Amino acid sequence: MNNFRAISIGIEDYLHYQPLTGSENSAQALYRYFFEEANIPPHQLLLLTDTSPSPGKRSTYPNRDNILQWINDSLIKVEYCWFFFQGYGINYQGEDYLLPIDSNLNSISQTAIKVRSLFDRLQSKSQNLLIILDLQNPLKDGKLGQMTLDIAQKKEISLIFSCRSHVYQSISAEKSILMSALTEALRYYSHHVTLHKLDSYLKERLSSSHQKNFPAIALPIIISPEKVRHQPLLPTAKKQVVNSQENRNLSFKIQEKFTQTSTKTPTSTLILPKLPQPPLKPQLSLNVPLTETKIKPSSPAVSSLPSVSSTSIKSTQTSQKSPIKKYLLWIGGILGATVVLWWMSLKIRQHLNTINYQKIQENQQILDYGKISLSVQQASQYNKAINYARQIQPHTALYQQAQDKINQWSQMILDIAQGRAIIGDFQGAIAAVKLVPPDNPKLYELAQQSLKEWQHLSQKQQDNQVLIEVALSLIKPNQASSYNRAIRLLKHLDKKELGYHHARKLIEQLSKNIYQLAQTRAKEGQLILAIETIELVPNDTQVYPIAQEAKINWQQRLNRSSN
Repeated sequence: MNNFRAISIGIEDYLHYQPLTGSENSAQALYRYFFEEANIPPHQLLLLTDTSPSPGKRSTYPNRDNILQWINDSLIKVEYCWFFFQGYGINYQGEDYLLPIDSNLNSISQTAIKVRSLFDRLQSKSQNLLIILDLQNPLKDGKLGQMTLDIAQKKEISLIFSCRSHVYQSISAEKSILMSALTEALRYYSHHVTLHKLDSYLKERLSSSHQKNFPAIALPIIISPEKVRHQPLLPTAKKQVVNSQENRNLSFKIQEKFTQTSTKTPTSTLILPKLPQPPLKPQLSLNVPLTETKIKPSSPAVSSLPSVSSTSIKSTQTSQKSPIKKYLLWIGGILGATVVLWWMSLKIRQHLNTINYQKIQENQQILDYGKISLSVQQASQYNKAINYARQIQPHTALYQQAQDKINQWSQMILDIAQGRAIIGDFQGAIAAVKLVPPDNPKLYELAQQSLKEWQHLSQKQQDNQVLIEVALSLIKPNQASSYNRAIRLLKHLDKKELGYHHARKLIEQLSKNIYQLAQTRAKEGQLILAIETIELVPNDTQVYPIAQEAKINWQQRLNRSSN
């Protein structure tokens, strides 16, 4: 799925507005679906939330500069792109804006993100773009949304838009109802999901009959261009399980090749050419009497020669023909030896083909058994599959295929580790990256570098967690000074450190506790003690302005009573 990108943004603890609930979990839910269930590598996913860890040295804190920088850098020209944002949005001077965590109503143009320019930027980087906006309007003026819908229709951008005029909390503040319904639809339709199917599912799932406990929720508006309404929103998934059809084709090819080889002249019906009969060697018979001849007296020399019988003459003629028969015998011997050698080589090839076929079947079973273990996308399962693939020895059938699978599965282990690190699970990331084998030196070196980095971050995360726990241990109920001591200790965490955002939440909550304790003492008539208590509220918290108003009011009451 290299042709897919997803950006998931969820903001809760705004610096200048009332905090939201569920935004961070919604963004993480979409990220987790793509990573854990759709099996998309983490380098194709981006998660920006209040507490999302930073991959490498770049911050994922969702302020305006970071959001725009990540969009510019992470998006290349891709076929599919999803953009999700849950947080505040407003309409300002006729334009809709998304509000990053550091936005300020006094300088919207400089601190917010204009929807029009965002849509242009995303559309220029993607062929099939889906934008999901789950917004709340802090101004409650009813102006937010119409401009966004008009832009999407004009530019033919697929859009799921939800806007609420006031804040609500879902059950346990886990995630928004829209995200719950969306992830349900994704699990149901998987890679066959389309805008048409999403539209039908969300209307049914979020209808009033299903949401009696959440009357504030409005049905999302879906802009669905006709040309893409029935097109898949996700690229086709590559199956990790065994491709049985491919194996059957491979087996068929092997069997077919073996059959074609073996269907040449069978051994049992092999017909050899007839060898030439050996020539009869002439023999001189000494027992045959010589025929009597008359000797001419006119030739005394001739008369002294012995007479030759007819048999001797025939033997002489036969001996003259023997070289031809010897030549034929030699040719026949060569042909016979050639046929025997051909027959022997045929048997050897058949035997080697049988051995090779059996080895292919054996190695294929090893690979298949390793693939079967990948039905659950876990690093340990990929490591197990790698160990199976290692059983295939060099210079044997399917060895190169096994090496390719080892490299592929090693990369998947590293991807799983990186995905865990992105969501702050450094212990899980460390456990996974340790399973990357050394078979691929470059990949192994990268895994070792990541291991060192995550071990450092994990130790820092644990140290900061210990600091937070120590701070919480200082708290004594109804003792404002203990709340203040805990706050001072929590402020030791720097913005760039892991656990900072969690510490900020605790500081805000403890400041509210101090304010409420001061209010209680003021109601009891202990104005001096109430003023002393409320002075412990830090000046960089959201409750501080309200605390100062209360302090002034109590001082005025105290002055009037003293007069």
